Amino acid sequence: MLVVCFICSLFKVGDDCRQDVLALQVISLLRDIFQAVGLNLYLFPYGVLPTGPGRGIIEVVPNTRSRSQMGETTDGGLYEIFQQDYGPVGSPSFEAARENFIVSSAGYAVASLLLQPKDRHNGNLLFDNVGRLVHIDFGFILETSPGGNMRFESAHFKLSHEMTQLLDPSGVMKSETWNLFVSLCVKGYLTARRHMDGIINTVLLMLDSGLPCFSRGDPIGNLRKRFHPEMNDREAANFMIRVCTDAYNKWTTAGYDLIQYLQQGIEK
Repeated sequence: MLVVCFICSLFKVGDDCRQDVLALQVISLLRDIFQAVGLNLYLFPYGVLPTGPGRGIIEVVPNTRSRSQMGETTDGGLYEIFQQDYGPVGSPSFEAARENFIVSSAGYAVASLLLQPKDRHNGNLLFDNVGRLVHIDFGFILETSPGGNMRFESAHFKLSHEMTQLLDPSGVMKSETWNLFVSLCVKGYLTARRHMDGIINTVLLMLDSGLPCFSRGDPIGNLRKRFHPEMNDREAANFMIRVCTDAYNKWTTAGYDLIQYLQQGIEK
């Protein structure tokens, strides 16, 4: 007998929740892989239970607000919001929250590189009450993206200007916190590469499901390419460093947030 218990949940209609399940299975696998080697990266694979075609029950991530909701109550960016919530820069509570943001951002950077989730507007980014980032809503992954697959979100993961302000106080990718973030991304990517076959096989199980993420291109082949099995560890580390640098305040990320604000009213 299968028993699924969500402390708090919502009912979602209009999307194939099986795709969320697939993405969250990979995220859960990555979390277990990181934990097994003692790597301090945070991921939260919340629960999803499909109940029929285009509908399902979604676990509400506890103690979180979306970035869009945060924008409804303040005009400041994340840097200012963190100071309001956790105290001045340099205080123990602020720096603890910043570290939580770093380890969670790095975890989702690795997961995003592999899964390629799109539609990363501020309604799909949550922050918990200790500063950790959580991505939700995986309606576009692998080969699919909004707007008829225009692929406007060209960075491998979202790293907006306000996110870089928290990660990199120097503003020029020279700070200790930025180096920590990149180091964690590299360690996470190298660790994930050692489990490439298991991660790919997890996705392969759903290949014949008819999910939208398998409807175009070569999703499995391109997933394998993102692991770069032809590279040694040094080459792969340099690749991940370039991925982080490319994502840093990328103009297409800001452009997509602006489009979502103008079209949907989602706070930037």
